[in-house]
Amino acid sequence: MKHRTLRPVLFVLLAVLSACSPKQKDEVTAAPAGKGTTSLLSVGSVVVDQADLDYQLKENHSGRTDEETRKKALAEMASRAQFVQAALDENLQNDPMVRAEFARILVNRLKEKNLSPQLKAASERLPEARLRELYAAGESRFRSNEKRQVAVLWLNPNGDPQREKQYIEKLATAREWFFKNGDLKDHPDQGFSVLGVDYSEHQASRYQGGEIGWLESGGGMDAWTKALAGIAFSLAEPGEVSAVVSKPEGVFLVRYMALKPANLRPFEAVVDELNQTERQQIRKEAEVKFNQTIKEKHPVQWSES
Repeated sequence: MKHRTLRPVLFVLLAVLSACSPKQKDEVTAAPAGKGTTSLLSVGSVVVDQADLDYQLKENHSGRTDEETRKKALAEMASRAQFVQAALDENLQNDPMVRAEFARILVNRLKEKNLSPQLKAASERLPEARLRELYAAGESRFRSNEKRQVAVLWLNPNGDPQREKQYIEKLATAREWFFKNGDLKDHPDQGFSVLGVDYSEHQASRYQGGEIGWLESGGGMDAWTKALAGIAFSLAEPGEVSAVVSKPEGVFLVRYMALKPANLRPFEAVVDELNQTERQQIRKEAEVKFNQTIKEKHPVQWSES
């Protein structure tokens, strides 16, 4: 940043830095300056014009314009101009900290002027027609698949054909006992009850009546739950028990305990979520486009070193 570029606006920079509290910085709106403005005072190369005074009155004197307030504001600005000129005399406009702060303020002001209006527009609620379009396009986000609560008795022969045969017979005995026990058969919520202890090697469920929890038709990430889900979703009604099924993952006896049907959340239940998500996307796209435009318009010229 060259000296001649910084010098004309350094007074504005230092004035903003000294005059704005953290709360006020969020509210700064630069007053227009340039041709047609009236010079009110000068200290060396620092000129205070009418636009500067208007800004000072607005930001620090609640916009009052009576003569007494104007005189007070001008005295403040004259004093500040003296200090700014003193800083210029010591060439502080080229101090790295000043240059960095100046760059930060320029960037913030640029965004405030050109990007903030777009972000503000993005914060407004979208029309219902647009939200319904988004709902229809993303319906799968709001649809839950059917889930079934499952209990299992499982034995693992580890690829041993003889043991597999024994395990099939063992679970067939458990299945026969199950159907003879009317109380257990008529209460799907009990899973396999006490059978789990003696007829299952699945440690996580054997002491819980064989209860696994809720599964979707595809099962989980592993082959074992996929095999289990395949059997469970072949059953027709809650409470039904499968035949003894032998698979590479082991020997299974499965009970379908309960159903959570597939469900689509209605538009009214997700409209706020849709609105928020789309507004965030609009804001993100506006920021990306703004940054891209600046970078394309002002390419970096790297020095040879």
